[in-house]
Amino acid sequence: MMSAKAWLWAVVPFLALLQGVKPADAQVSRLPEIESISTAAGTVVAQAPPTVERVNITDVQVRSTENGLALQLTTAPNAALKPIIQTSGNRWIATFENAALALPSGQSFQANNPTAEISQVQVQQVSNIQVQVEIISKSELPNVEIAPTAAGLSLTVLANGKTSSDTATRSDAESEEEEVVVTATRTEEPLKKVPRSITIINRQQIEEQSRLTRNLGDILANTVPGFSAPTQRTNTFGSTLRGRGISVLIDGVPQNGNLQSLPTQLTSIDPSAIERIEIVRGPNSIYGGQATGGTINIITRKPSNQLTSTLELGTTTALTGSEDKFGYNLQYQLSAKQGAVDLTTGIGLTTTGTFYDAEGDRIANSVSPDDTQILNGLLKVGVDLDPQQRLQFTATHYNNRRNNNLTEDASIDVIPGIQKARTLAIDGLQILGTTEGSYIRNTNVALDYTHQNLFGSKVQGQVYYRNNAFRGSGIPFDGRDFLGVIGRTPGESEQFGTRLQVNTPFNPDKTLQLLWGVDYNNEKSFQNIEVFDPEAFDASGGSVFRKIAERTFVPRYTVNDLGLFAQLQWDANDRLNLSGGLRYVNLGLKIDDYVTINDQAVQGGDRQFDTVAFNAGATYQLSDQLSAFASFSQGFSVPSFGFILREPPSGFTRVTDAIRLTEPQKVNNYEVGLRGRWSTVQASISGFYNTSDLGEDFRLVNNNLEIVRAPQRTYGVEATLDWQATKTLSFGGTLTWQEGENDEDEDGNFLALNSITVPPVKLTAYVENETLPGWRNRLQLLYSGNRDRAFQDGVDGGKISSYVTLDFISRIQLGQGELQIGIQNLLNTQYFPVYSQYFAPFFDSANYAGQGRTLSVTYRVTF
Repeated sequence: MMSAKAWLWAVVPFLALLQGVKPADAQVSRLPEIESISTAAGTVVAQAPPTVERVNITDVQVRSTENGLALQLTTAPNAALKPIIQTSGNRWIATFENAALALPSGQSFQANNPTAEISQVQVQQVSNIQVQVEIISKSELPNVEIAPTAAGLSLTVLANGKTSSDTATRSDAESEEEEVVVTATRTEEPLKKVPRSITIINRQQIEEQSRLTRNLGDILANTVPGFSAPTQRTNTFGSTLRGRGISVLIDGVPQNGNLQSLPTQLTSIDPSAIERIEIVRGPNSIYGGQATGGTINIITRKPSNQLTSTLELGTTTALTGSEDKFGYNLQYQLSAKQGAVDLTTGIGLTTTGTFYDAEGDRIANSVSPDDTQILNGLLKVGVDLDPQQRLQFTATHYNNRRNNNLTEDASIDVIPGIQKARTLAIDGLQILGTTEGSYIRNTNVALDYTHQNLFGSKVQGQVYYRNNAFRGSGIPFDGRDFLGVIGRTPGESEQFGTRLQVNTPFNPDKTLQLLWGVDYNNEKSFQNIEVFDPEAFDASGGSVFRKIAERTFVPRYTVNDLGLFAQLQWDANDRLNLSGGLRYVNLGLKIDDYVTINDQAVQGGDRQFDTVAFNAGATYQLSDQLSAFASFSQGFSVPSFGFILREPPSGFTRVTDAIRLTEPQKVNNYEVGLRGRWSTVQASISGFYNTSDLGEDFRLVNNNLEIVRAPQRTYGVEATLDWQATKTLSFGGTLTWQEGENDEDEDGNFLALNSITVPPVKLTAYVENETLPGWRNRLQLLYSGNRDRAFQDGVDGGKISSYVTLDFISRIQLGQGELQIGIQNLLNTQYFPVYSQYFAPFFDSANYAGQGRTLSVTYRVTF
């Protein structure tokens, strides 16, 4: 039985959502005598005639759009409203003569912080015959378009840098931005022309989801079809797209390291530094290797045209915990522009408290984001050299540290049945001769140059540097049974590279274009093992770790990646768009002779891998709102050489030996889909099937992970739906179903892939309501389904069980800022993530529970 308290937690948000829901406005005839008006400067655009009948404004509605903001003034049919426009600084003011407010709520209307760029919209009666509309931006002067609608007059506030040419007129005469993506083609391309499945997470969505978790992997799991269920881990092992690997970029800089002993490509930047995330689902090689499951391009914050500061203060606490449960968040961003120079910078400090499950027990997860201290920074400086040329410097830094005296209690592994993991406190813990705790540090530095028209082509160049260092275990582990030492394994990767791309049109209309260029990346990696005194450890009962040596765990090695590419884009007519291209990939591995931790001698050398990857696609506009797409694409990747080199199989004596374990994989992907975009509904559905002659998977053997190389195939269906039912109420969700198998014995008998590689069916849903002006509420649900096919095939150790979680997000305009509230796991459901369910039959100490009810409160102000 659900307790009264639990019912209260469930019902209150629903009551809030249901308040203030209004029916859609009635549609009446258009006013032909008013033309569209666009203003971004202080000029009088239209003036009311000397004598006109008084016009009653009976309703005012404000809503955010992907283009910016829409303000609707409702009047009687054929009632002409004509404004006098004035501007002052960041204020846009329209005065309507012979007008009167006849609102149910009184003689004024106000909406505070309706979008990230607009701080206030105010409509008020300033005299008996005058109504004034004032729109105040947080940075530059708002760019406002005015147009008649069937129900009165529409004012559209365009996002920074947008003009009317960037928008498409909707059937109800409200302007809406045509969505543009970069990642799928490496150039700005309207989404409707891209023959791939793409998910875009904008700044507002990032802010919303950050109220629940700052773990980027879990944010993607809650929002992206094809992405695996949340793992609640800083280690991204167990996170896949369409059952395969993920390539992560930050402003085009690759975050995947070949070492991959601790995959942290999604634990590399804080959400506060992110403007937008573009996810291309399915294998591709447009940016290079490793994207066998898809590409995630994280785009950092953009500058504003005026001096703007944003301060964010917040706290998080587990509502089921007993102690050390509070975490704190402080973020500050500054943006400015002076002449040809613009600046965007930010710094933040986040501490997370202890995580508790729904039963009030501490969560036993050695790579959990709890008990961490995260320092992040962003610096972006741009210079417009002239109207055609731009130079931009970007630097990001992310430092995640965790230090406590807790570990998983391995004693429960011998208890019959499956047990919930539990923590073990090590009293008197001492780590001597080295620093304490685990850490993940990631630094990116990039210099970008763009020329919009160099001999008729657009040229973009980039040079970058990345350093990634990690130590995955804070407390050393007793590995004497299989490594012969008590140890801890810090590692580091260093990358530098360059990108050059040229977009050359073949005709003035740019309906036929060729994108071509070259990419180069050089990565140097290593991983050592800190060795601790076994006598001190045993004498202290396992609480004293005294470092006595440091040895090589993964030898220093270098991977070079050279790519040459060409991509053709042809807009055959207004409805048909065709694209296709190829990429030549050349990968090189270089390593000196070395001896493994188990004293196995390996002869070094150089190895080269190369291939050509192809892609082709088409989109067809079935109507103005609906398009169909189909594509074939190839992805290419090499395995983690670091994982192989540290514990090579028996008989592996020379790196130059062409053994199956080190061979690259090429993935062939076939995809078809439909994408629709109507005035109040956006939807998509796609199906995919991909194969590889030499896939990459893993299996558990004697509690150790082993790489499996075998023919592999994955397939599935993904769907998305968003519906703006009224101006204050919207619904939506995603569906992911996928399956996969490999043929380990190559006998034609395919067996299911494990449930981490191919997770169960996933369903997300949300309902969002503007309950009152300035107060928005959102409920979102995640369902992770059952999966027993891999268990029946003897791949998984047990069946995967379903679970449901419900989250609540609220945003309330308060003073000059916004109060943001998030409740993760609103109903306090006790559940186990798919990751822990998979490992539970092998060792219970990995069977950690999910977070119980957790509250986040943040106040954010822009000035």
